[in-house]
Amino acid sequence: MDETMALTTSNHEPVRVFVAATPAEWLPMKVLEFSIREQTDLPVELSAIYTHARNIPVPKDLANRARTPFSFQRFLIPELCSFQGKAIYLDADMQVFQNIDSLWNSPFNGCDLQTVGSAAGERRSQFSVVLLDCEQLNWKIEDIIAQLDSGALDYQTLMFDMKVAKSISYDIPEKWNSLEHFEQGHTCLLHYTDMNTQPWISLNNPNGHLWLACLRRALDRGFITPDQLLHEVTQGHVRPSLIKQVSSSPLTSWRPSITDIWQDLCFTPPFYSITASSKGAVRTGLSKLSRAVKILKLLTTRQAF
Repeated sequence: MDETMALTTSNHEPVRVFVAATPAEWLPMKVLEFSIREQTDLPVELSAIYTHARNIPVPKDLANRARTPFSFQRFLIPELCSFQGKAIYLDADMQVFQNIDSLWNSPFNGCDLQTVGSAAGERRSQFSVVLLDCEQLNWKIEDIIAQLDSGALDYQTLMFDMKVAKSISYDIPEKWNSLEHFEQGHTCLLHYTDMNTQPWISLNNPNGHLWLACLRRALDRGFITPDQLLHEVTQGHVRPSLIKQVSSSPLTSWRPSITDIWQDLCFTPPFYSITASSKGAVRTGLSKLSRAVKILKLLTTRQAF
C-alpha cells in the first residue's frame, strides 16, 4: 500500500477509537484523545475499553494469562461495536501528529484487520495500532480464552501472531507507530514505549516536550481541567513535578528544583504494580533502580533537558 494510504469515502461515520488502559492511564489517554481531535475535522468517539465493564475470563494456564490488565481488552472491540462497522485500537501511551483520517479510511482490501508491520524484520509487529473490520471479526472473549485453555492457541500466537484474525494486512506505514522516535512532518503517531521515561512519569524522555506541549494546549482549551490534573497527581498516577512544569511559561524555561526531583524520586509509577507479576521481582527491581539513577542524575545536574 502507498504510504499516503488511499482514502475511501466515509465522511459521516464517527471515528471509533478504543484505548487499552486502566484508570491510572487516564491522563495520557486524554492527551492522546486531544491530539487526535486537534488534527482532524472528523467526529471522534474515543473510550477506554475498561469503562465498558465487560468481564474477561482468566485462562487456566499461568503462561497464557494476560501480562497486564489490558492485554486482552482489544479482543472485545468487535463485540462492543455490535459487530458492525470498523474501529481503531490504540494503546494509551501514544500521541498523534497527523490527521487520523488516513488511518481510519484505509481500505481493507479483503483483510479483516490492519496493523503496522515490522521495521525490515528488526521488530515484531506490535498490534498496538490496529484498524479492525468489526463485521468480519466475530470474536467472543469466552471463545478465545477457551482456545487458550484447550491448547488451540497460546499467548504467543494470540498476542504476537493474532491467529484469531482470518486475514491480516501489515501495510499501515510505520510512521503510524513510531517507537520513541519523532521526525517533524513525517511521524504520524509517536509511541512512548519506554515506561520508565514516559513524559507523565519521567523528566528524561527526549520527546517529552512534545507531550507536555500537547497537555498544555489541552489545559488552555479546557479539554483537561487543572482540577483533573491535580487529581491525577494526588492519586499517584503521574509524577508530582508535572503540575509545576506544565504551568511554567514558556515550557522550555522550567527547571526542576531539588524538591521537585526529590518528590519524583519518591513517586512510584503505577505501572510497577501492573507489570510486577509478569516481569518478576528482579526485573521490576532493576527497572526501579534504572529510573532512580536517571532521577539522581537530574539532582546533580539540576537540568530537566
